[in-house]
Amino acid sequence: MKTKLSFYALHLCICLAFLFLPYAFTSAKTIFAWPDLYSNVHDRIYFFIYFSLLCFFYFNYYYLIPRYYFQSKQLLYFIMIACFLLFFLWISGFLDHPDHNFLDFRNHPKPFLNHPEPFKDGMKPPPNFRNMPPGPISFDTMGGPPTQYGHTALVYLLGVISSLLFAISGRLQNVEKEKMKSELAFLKAQINPHFLFNTLNSIYALALKKDDKTPDAVIQLSELMRYIITNANDEVIDLGKEINYISNFISLQKTRLGNTVNVDYQLKGTPFGKAITPLILISFIENAFKHGVNPDQTSEICIYIDIHEKELILMVSNKKTFSIQSETGIGLQNTIERLTLLYPNKHQLKIEDTHDKYIVNLTIEVG
Repeated sequence: MKTKLSFYALHLCICLAFLFLPYAFTSAKTIFAWPDLYSNVHDRIYFFIYFSLLCFFYFNYYYLIPRYYFQSKQLLYFIMIACFLLFFLWISGFLDHPDHNFLDFRNHPKPFLNHPEPFKDGMKPPPNFRNMPPGPISFDTMGGPPTQYGHTALVYLLGVISSLLFAISGRLQNVEKEKMKSELAFLKAQINPHFLFNTLNSIYALALKKDDKTPDAVIQLSELMRYIITNANDEVIDLGKEINYISNFISLQKTRLGNTVNVDYQLKGTPFGKAITPLILISFIENAFKHGVNPDQTSEICIYIDIHEKELILMVSNKKTFSIQSETGIGLQNTIERLTLLYPNKHQLKIEDTHDKYIVNLTIEVG
């Protein structure tokens, strides 16, 4: 909602600046003089033309470019642009003549509108007429400022070029977003079965031992799968749900492993009112259980989650065992790629791979 309001506010400011600044500087000798739209016909003409050009900018951006330029009809598009340019040049010249200017509300007497042609019926031009300096007379007899056509053409062409640049840039950004969504969908498609297979292996190990904790493990698995099916495809989710998912996963691993591993799990801070991308933290925790547990050795896993006002700090460490694999695994690698795509410049990831320990430190924005 805030993004939409800021978008409309920005466009409103740009439109007001476009409408008032160009002729505000020419309406009087002072720079900050307010234009006289009520009694100054020239100011009204400028306002009408610039307002029409502004409307054409949005018409071109939202209709002509998507309908013709992006549909392989560039030739027809540029022909229409040329026709609109001729129309705006004609309308700006048409409005300069007071006899047919519907924006001129002054009552011109008929003799003025139908006066005889100059220098006929014995009338002689005043002396030095051709050498008279330009002034109000040249404005009235010529029908308007000679630079108005240039102003109209310049503003029109700038509007067409800028709208084309904005549209092409927006199209490229949309292509990038769609590409990123496809990549994320592919990564999630790999991660979800990865979680399922590992957790089913844990339940299978309990069932083989005919452990009394197997029913509890099945319930915990059902909660994990409900979370994945219901929330894994959301762009963001309440941080509390993600933390609850992590807690269930750790409880399931404790149930499966029993006393063969020492798990130190600490949670600080409150997740209330914060959001995060689902399944962005669990791979680091799962990696510790996958590569840091060996029944024949003393296994140690530390998991610290510290939630601050606008960021979350995750620290996961595990003691290396002889069964640790050299590769990081699909889940962890995909999570690193998702962090790069979803949290550019909004996270810091540091991995320490020493001789006897594997430590992950992640700081990510959750505000």
